[in-house]
Amino acid sequence: MTSLLRYLAAFALLAGPCVGHAADAEATGQHRGYTNDKLFLRLDDDKELTFIVRIPGDRDEKWQHDYATLSRITITYHDEAGAKYPIVTAIKAADPNH
Repeated sequence: MTSLLRYLAAFALLAGPCVGHAADAEATGQHRGYTNDKLFLRLDDDKELTFIVRIPGDRDEKWQHDYATLSRITITYHDEAGAKYPIVTAIKAADPNH
């Protein structure tokens, strides 16, 4: 029994970062504003979405100042188990040709 519990604990530690969210996806749209860690994005089909922004290494939330409201941006995001909104891990200016 003890070895089974140790195996399960080791598996949970190794798989922890991989379990709980799906693969990353991208979306492009108009930056509609933000509040604290939330980003509001209007997609090209006029659907408005809310995201939580957690960009690795951005402790000062520079993303809030790097992209003007109403500009076109592309985000990289994933769904996370138990999270109300998808998690954004990267933001960049959208390709003007798309």
